[in-house]
Amino acid sequence: MPRVFLLHALGSSAREWDDIVEALGEGFECVALNIPGFGDTPDADLDLAGLLAWFAGEVSARPFQPWSVVGHSMGGKIATLAAARAGDGDAAFAGLSAVVLLAASPPAPEPMDDARRQQMLGWIADGRIDREEAAAFVDDNCAARLPDIVREKAIEDVMRAGPLAWRAWLERGSREDWRDSVGSISLPTLIVAGGEDGDLGEDAQRRLNLPHYPDARLEVLAGAAHLLPYEAASETAALIAGHIRSALPEPTAQVLLQD
Repeated sequence: MPRVFLLHALGSSAREWDDIVEALGEGFECVALNIPGFGDTPDADLDLAGLLAWFAGEVSARPFQPWSVVGHSMGGKIATLAAARAGDGDAAFAGLSAVVLLAASPPAPEPMDDARRQQMLGWIADGRIDREEAAAFVDDNCAARLPDIVREKAIEDVMRAGPLAWRAWLERGSREDWRDSVGSISLPTLIVAGGEDGDLGEDAQRRLNLPHYPDARLEVLAGAAHLLPYEAASETAALIAGHIRSALPEPTAQVLLQD
């Protein structure tokens, strides 16, 4: 059974993958992780090197087998750094066989309006993000208002975001430039963009992520913006499943397709 690590976006948690995991079904071993400082994890002040070391520990803690990684937004930058390390022969990431990037932050500094960055940093000036700010963050990152139950889950996760982790990403992680370290990655890769995403939409994916993955395929989901696991769960899951199956060794792929 193929193992898939799922890395969420800024202000989210492992819960953003619930519908994706359900859609993928029992044919995949899904490992949805809470990045340090998000979900129910302790707050953490980590740069990208620290986040990469954390992810290496998560991968190494499980019995060895081929695995794939799906990274959304912030999680996408971590996924790309892991893929680069795997290509360089880092034993901590041995066995990586496929990459999926969803509205992913690139190895380059993330394109973001500085006024918006400062506004988001202001949300944690007095502690954790309040409900009104969290709701605005969720709504602004969607093409249309999410169903109430899904929207509430997304808002709750933003409110749970640790101030240290939130600040670390906005002030450091998103701004770090790893282009030279990443170079060119020769792994089966799928890049997915929301047709109505702003900063990390199709144009940004073509300019900032695609050059590092010369053999990647780019898919654009019309009618969705940045929160693809919430806005387009079934379409996103189908793309993930198809890509990972196509990257598997032939006998394994045939068994999964028959299931």
